[in-house]
Order: sequence, then C-alpha cells, then structure tokens
Amino acid sequence: MKLNPVSLSFENMPRQKDFGCLSLRFGCIFSALVTILYTILALAQCLASLDKEIPTSIDTNNLDNILLHCFEVAVIVCHIVTLILTTIMLVGVLKEKSYLMKPWLVWTSCLVLGNLFLIVFCTVLMMVFNRLDVEPGLLVSYLVAFLALLFRIYMLTLVGSFYLQLEEEKIERLRTLLNTDTWHSAA
Repeated sequence: MKLNPVSLSFENMPRQKDFGCLSLRFGCIFSALVTILYTILALAQCLASLDKEIPTSIDTNNLDNILLHCFEVAVIVCHIVTLILTTIMLVGVLKEKSYLMKPWLVWTSCLVLGNLFLIVFCTVLMMVFNRLDVEPGLLVSYLVAFLALLFRIYMLTLVGSFYLQLEEEKIERLRTLLNTDTWHSAA
C-alpha cells in the first residue's frame, strides 16, 4: 500500500474557525500558556524525581537503573525543547508571524504521534499479557494520559488552523500587491 504524500500534508487536517466563542488567536495564546504552565510543572517534577533517585555513584552492572536515568534525562530534554518552542510559538501568535509557529507545530505533531504510539503499545501489552485486572490508580493515570493526548490534539488543531489562516492572509496580501503593481504598470 503506497501512501499519497499529499494526504499526509498539514493542509488536510481538520480546521477550526474559532476557540469556543473566542478567536483562534486567543485559543493559541491559551494553548501556549497552558503548555508552558504544564511544562514548567512537569520539569519541576522530573527534576525532583531525578534528584531523589540519582545515587552518588552509578553502578554499571545495574543496566535497569542506567536505562531509567537515561529515560528521565530524555523526558527532561523533551520538556525543555517543548518550553522553548512554545515560547517561540507564543511570540509568533502575538506578532502574527507564522514562521515562528511552524517549529512548534512540527514538534507537537511528533509528540502527539509518540504519545499515541505509547498508548496503543501499552494497551496491546496489557491485552497480550492479560493484565486487564490492573489496579485503579494505574487505570486512572492511563485515562488522564489519554485525555491529555486528546487535549494536545485539539491544541495542535487550533494552532495549525491559525497558522494556515495567517499563511492564507499572507498569500492574499501578496496577490493584492501584485495586482496593484500590474494595474499601475498597465496605465
């Protein structure tokens, strides 16, 4: 089965016209502020967890602990990148510069796909190993992760719609400018 590259294009995503009864711009600002707040809290939690668990010396024979620490460091790096790109996206929304929003769109798309893969992978593992009788706390955290994924998809749709709106306005301004120039040169 060969995928059509146009079908995976960003222009084919569902578009939003507004954020409830507010503008797309406000929705993007709200999304950026929520993401920044979440990322700062997640960074604080990750750093506190890492600080608690880092031993004074690393035992090279215990591969599980080394992999766990590497995973925690990777999560911290992802949160730092998210914080930086969200700040850049917020500046892009406030100044209505679409090129500042694009890195956030690409990064968040990758995060959404990664989170979706992890949720599907964990679901399959629970079914394969017949772990359907999990404890309620794990099930609640699994449900919260799924709801956070849905919220992130909505934020991605909001920012993507505003990005496409800005791009269309830029193209329309260029068309108007070209039409004005040709009108003056023809006279």
